[in-house]
Amino acid sequence: MNQRINEPAELGALLGLRETSPTRSGERVWSIQRGPVPTQETVPSPRGTVPSPRGTVLLIAGLGMHRIEWSAELIRELQRGGYETITVDNHDAGLSHLRLAHDAYSLADIARDLVDLLDVLGLERVHVVGISMGGMIAQHVAMAAPERTASLTSLASTTGRRGVGRPAQHVKWIFKTPLPTDHDPYLEYVRDHHVAITTDSSRDVDRASWLGEQVWQRGLNADGYARQLAAIGADGDRTERLRAITVPTLVMHGDDDPMIDISGGQDTADAIPSSRFVVVPGMGHVVTWHHAATVASHLMEHFAASGADRRAT
Repeated sequence: MNQRINEPAELGALLGLRETSPTRSGERVWSIQRGPVPTQETVPSPRGTVPSPRGTVLLIAGLGMHRIEWSAELIRELQRGGYETITVDNHDAGLSHLRLAHDAYSLADIARDLVDLLDVLGLERVHVVGISMGGMIAQHVAMAAPERTASLTSLASTTGRRGVGRPAQHVKWIFKTPLPTDHDPYLEYVRDHHVAITTDSSRDVDRASWLGEQVWQRGLNADGYARQLAAIGADGDRTERLRAITVPTLVMHGDDDPMIDISGGQDTADAIPSSRFVVVPGMGHVVTWHHAATVASHLMEHFAASGADRRAT
């Protein structure tokens, strides 16, 4: 059942609002939230003492998205199901610093950042889940490091092929509107953005406003947003590259996504051999609490079918 979390303390704990010591490798700094090893529905360790997770799920954020903007309800459901979760700020959004300021980079570069992070964390294989731009990055992780990818999920994303996954007319203003740099106009932008990319049945403006305030306090990076958008454009059509993906793949898309039309999800599923395409009724371009349990259920079914449970960590 899809249930909204109302307690700020629980939201803060799941999303990692209290920043811990950053994860470092040389001069590179990642801001991550590593969910606790679950204590329910877990697999006993070889010594039968300390529970170990069924697997680790790497959640890759979308364009301009901070790691704290993932659905807390989705994270809760995955952890209840026995999975450890990792959310991470991509470079140029949030508090990760992975290259010199103003350096150009590609989606493949961001994917390599994440594989490097797995090395730093001592993780051999993970279930890779990405939303929107994060789905594109997740595709690159699976292409570049299939041995590290227990399974792939491309959520609300596309192939980059012209003519598919196009935004609806009523959301195009988002790409043309500079990110406001003052507090009140920024929160108004956040609310308008949320209304534009969600559906009537999956809208939560109060939660969006609350998250907007948390993002504001962490800091905005308008130039970084532009560099991420440029990386998406430069990546071009991935269709032929996606045909080489061999890891178990789930493609999931809302049937009412105005930012990336569902044709982008269908095109992704058509391109990746043996992938499975799941449509979530009533979902827009973001996983709100209304669909969190449904999305988590599809994810965990996919993880189990991959045969990688117990070995993803």
